Amino acid sequence: MNSQATLEAPHRATGLDPEQDGQDGTSKKALGLRADWARLPGRSVEVWLRGEHVASGVVDQAAEDGTVLWIAAEGISTRRIFDKSSGYQIWT
Repeated sequence: MNSQATLEAPHRATGLDPEQDGQDGTSKKALGLRADWARLPGRSVEVWLRGEHVASGVVDQAAEDGTVLWIAAEGISTRRIFDKSSGYQIWT
């Protein structure tokens, strides 16, 4: 495995938010790795671990200190918890 795999953006997570294209004077918002997990409830995210996609979904809840977050249950999938100390990365 490439030692830089965890530093590279998932190819879907690069570019610009399609709702903020900057053509009407609004600011452009870069997509990518999120460090402050506490600010993510309600956002659609991708969860990555060591360069591998683990899950996608909407953040249901996050700890105030940003160390863990929960991805909401969807369909037959149950609610899942991810912790930053285990190496998980969150991309939007």
